[in-house]
Amino acid sequence: MKLRNSAKAVLVHEGRVLLTRCVDHSGDWYCCPGGGQEPGETLAQAVARECVEETGAIVNVGDMLCVLEFHDHHNATHAIEFYFACTLEGGKIGMGNVPDSAQVAVEWIDPQKLKKIDMRPSDLVPVISELKGFKYLGDVSTRLQRVDPSDA
Repeated sequence: MKLRNSAKAVLVHEGRVLLTRCVDHSGDWYCCPGGGQEPGETLAQAVARECVEETGAIVNVGDMLCVLEFHDHHNATHAIEFYFACTLEGGKIGMGNVPDSAQVAVEWIDPQKLKKIDMRPSDLVPVISELKGFKYLGDVSTRLQRVDPSDA
């Protein structure tokens, strides 16, 4: 099983959080911008790069908010995701120059509406809504809403 670190941004600006909207075989869903850490790159560098690539946002990376992990048995991957509080420094917000394959849009969402959308992972909703300090969310493998295309 391959181990994969990724760094994600919880970017709140003017009371709304920036999320990427994705559509794939499992439906229409939202997640925080971010992605895989490259060799030789710090987690902070990874989240800053990924924000530009996916959303066009230039961010200031702040404190780590939480860590979660999950096992994707279909892709033989053990993922560890590090979520950082970020502030907007500039850039042109929209689809970045290297969006994720399932990404169809970038949207500013009111945190009060997070419970009404398919936010993945849903364990992040209270973290984003309350923006409390660091918290380890544990192994969320059993709670993820992943559907194998072969099961459809």
